[in-house]
Amino acid sequence: MSLRYGILGLLSEWDASGYDIKKEFDDLMGVFWHSHLSQIYPELNKLEKEKFITSQSIPQEGKPDKKIYSITSKGKEALIHWLLTPPEPPKIKDPFLMQAFFMDHVPADEVILKLKMYKKGREQRLEKIKHAVEERFMSIKERNVMKARILISAAVLKRGIQQEVQYINWCEETIQLVESCKFLWDKNKQTEFQYTDVSDQLSAYFFNALDI
Repeated sequence: MSLRYGILGLLSEWDASGYDIKKEFDDLMGVFWHSHLSQIYPELNKLEKEKFITSQSIPQEGKPDKKIYSITSKGKEALIHWLLTPPEPPKIKDPFLMQAFFMDHVPADEVILKLKMYKKGREQRLEKIKHAVEERFMSIKERNVMKARILISAAVLKRGIQQEVQYINWCEETIQLVESCKFLWDKNKQTEFQYTDVSDQLSAYFFNALDI
């Protein structure tokens, strides 16, 4: 449901094509919401049928007509109603954390490798977000404009950056934890390990998170 309101939110500022909307999702809104064109176009069709938006075809030389969408007063009312409705608690689905939860089934070195690879991916994502933010702020400075939308969206982008930094830090800390406790993955040993065998490592790992 949130996708349709994200589309309405974008169209509340300017008229746009489906491609323009997808680009906005990719460039900045991707910090908190990912969407494919295969999801955006069906949603645009639904919104138009429900009269939340309208469209017009703009002729293009040597290309198919370009369809531009605009929000209606009914669409604006629906957007405001959604904005004033308390959000549901987030339903978290993190494929990597699901994998990590069961990584006692693979060798410790593989766990460490997976963590390092995932950390690199999040670092690349962080740089992409930073670059997009820098470009956006440069554009704002050049145009010398400021709106409430720009201000509050900057706050959301900051949260996105913080999220990536936190994930990278978690990867680094978890790599260190696994490296210091690799003996737990040794399936050849018949030894039964005790909490005291890793109490120092766990205390150091969780100290900041649990404030203990």
